[in-house]
Amino acid sequence: MRRATVLYNPAAGVGRALPVSERACRVLASRGVAVERHPTTGPGSATALARSASRETDLLVVAGGDGSIREALTGLGTCAPRIPIAVIPCGNANVLARELGIPLAAGGALDVLAHGVPRAVDVGCADGELFLAMVGIGWDARTTADLAALRQTRLGARWYAAWADSAYFACGLAALLTRPPPPLTIAADGRRLERRYRAAIIANHATYGKGWSMAPSARFDDGLIHYQARKHFGAPFVAIQLLAAMLRRPVPGFVSDGGTGTHLVIRAERPFPVHVDGDFRGFETALALGVRPAAARVVVPVELARVAELQRTGGL
Repeated sequence: MRRATVLYNPAAGVGRALPVSERACRVLASRGVAVERHPTTGPGSATALARSASRETDLLVVAGGDGSIREALTGLGTCAPRIPIAVIPCGNANVLARELGIPLAAGGALDVLAHGVPRAVDVGCADGELFLAMVGIGWDARTTADLAALRQTRLGARWYAAWADSAYFACGLAALLTRPPPPLTIAADGRRLERRYRAAIIANHATYGKGWSMAPSARFDDGLIHYQARKHFGAPFVAIQLLAAMLRRPVPGFVSDGGTGTHLVIRAERPFPVHVDGDFRGFETALALGVRPAAARVVVPVELARVAELQRTGGL
């Protein structure tokens, strides 16, 4: 008999993950799958639960946000190419689900759980830490730092639960008023870029935030990481970059330089803020980033799997 493990984050989706995880168990049980279900209990919990489950499960279901998915992937370790992850999106941005065409509504996501197919996806790596979507350096990392601090307060936690997007906006505006981040140097596959930059986004796939894109040409299975390195600090340049992302268009060249590689090294003379998949990770003076092609499998809609295969083979 096939076995599945369902992990859910009780805090995700203002409590929505609990009933959705129960529905996921019923869907799997109706298909003859033996199911265990476990709640996460805080940062790092999904990693420990996934590591334990990897010894005996055939499928890992995660009902939560992008952070829970990344933690679960980390817990699978070397078993990640063998054990597919099925995503029931319950977070705020749900970047991975948007990228892979997994419906944000519970019913649609459960349909993918029942009828979808595993698809190999690339996994990024930042100084040993895995990421599925992106790493941000500079302004958006400072935004995540301020947001994390805000959520630690009682009022901030209530604000985020009631209207997360407005909290992001306020923190982003505040980040523009802080001291500019230090100039960055970037080397891509051993070649140092000529100028110094004020911010960088390193993307494992196209989607950024709620359907935006900092790297419209990126794919989750192209074996590359894509970067956007912004040349200037200041509200006008951030606004242009964000507008391009909203429209899913390339950022204009006078604002940033874009490119691809398999290995990036970013350095600065003083510490710069870093976020990984939207979670603030502190300050660094150097950061090495790479990509692990096809290092994990995620259950996706059948239609997306067909399109991705056609793109890979040149049939589309």
